[in-house]
Amino acid sequence: MSGRERLCRPWKASGKNIVFLGPSGSGKSEIALNLAIRAAGEGKRPVHFFDMDQTKPLFRSRWARDAVERSGAVFHSGFEFLDSPVLPDGVAECLRNETIRCILDMGGSTAGARSLGQCVSGEDRNTRALYVVNVYRPFSDEENFLGDFSSITAAARLPFPCIVSNPNLGENTSIADVKEGHARLLEVLERNGLPLAFLAVRAPLLEAALEWADCPVEALDLRLGPGGEPLK
Repeated sequence: MSGRERLCRPWKASGKNIVFLGPSGSGKSEIALNLAIRAAGEGKRPVHFFDMDQTKPLFRSRWARDAVERSGAVFHSGFEFLDSPVLPDGVAECLRNETIRCILDMGGSTAGARSLGQCVSGEDRNTRALYVVNVYRPFSDEENFLGDFSSITAAARLPFPCIVSNPNLGENTSIADVKEGHARLLEVLERNGLPLAFLAVRAPLLEAALEWADCPVEALDLRLGPGGEPLK
């Protein structure tokens, strides 16, 4: 088994609670939305999606609320008061409810992760954390990545997260861009002993990615557009 194969941890999208962490612009909202919609379509048990964003990002998962609700999932988001988003109601209760699944899109900051830390404990084995990295995002060099990763995951008070590789440059991302960016991230993970959960790619690139990727690959339908307009 190669070093890179050892990096990959078994990825099961059927976990009860999945929390997406990462800095703004990493793509965690797109990935969280896709996973929630897919899970709701499977119909195995009710899915609840939480927009936990406590910052002012360029893209917000709440802009795709209609798509989530059409899939059959329940959408939760807090109201905004004087431009400050409020934590949605019922987070802790839903995380503990064994009859439902929860997908949480956390804000891209330590403050946002800390709000989740108020709802969970370090002993919570039903909640899995996934930290999304886009190496093409500004300030995603190794030093900045490790600093953000350490502070955000500590604030969330969850068991050690796996990394999601999301190398993209938007709608015009090529498979060559994906391959190069993913390879760059794997080198960082190898040097620091960090585990990889899966590679995320736009749906049109899935077949090409499966030809060379040595880890699980998840396909994404982009649902958030420039300026906050959902993609049609």
